[in-house]
Amino acid sequence: MSSPTTGSDALEQLVYVSIDTREVTNPISAADILAEARRNNARDDITGVLTFTGGRFVQILEGRSDRLEDLLARLLVDHRHRDMEVLARRTITHRDFPGWDMVSPRLARSQIDKLNTLLIETPKDLDAYVDILAEAVHRQASALAQYGYDPREDTLEGQSAGSPTT
Repeated sequence: MSSPTTGSDALEQLVYVSIDTREVTNPISAADILAEARRNNARDDITGVLTFTGGRFVQILEGRSDRLEDLLARLLVDHRHRDMEVLARRTITHRDFPGWDMVSPRLARSQIDKLNTLLIETPKDLDAYVDILAEAVHRQASALAQYGYDPREDTLEGQSAGSPTT
């Protein structure tokens, strides 16, 4: 999928999982998390996707290594979750979620089942997480585009984007 690059501007991608401490069940109940992530990630040129399943957050992040390290340090002390574990991390040549400073797609039942199985059976397979979540993002973006709406345009213009799931 992605081949490594070197240098201070090298991009990295990671997936982490953590335990939700607030009983988040959908992106609407996590609106504060998403709004803060969009603002901070846009500032730091970080892209990614966040979802919730079985009382856990699953997030893929993409950006420069130093910026990801800063974000991980902030996430480690965030009271909204606990037991954060980076499952996999790698250097990449391109982003899988370009233009999405943070998206939280609505997952189909089959995607939720795949994600839960992945967390149990092969939790360190970063490509599998990307595949599941990219499919959900693409499906949601396509549905929104039918109505002439691209949530990335709001964030690209520096405005606060609403959750694509609301």
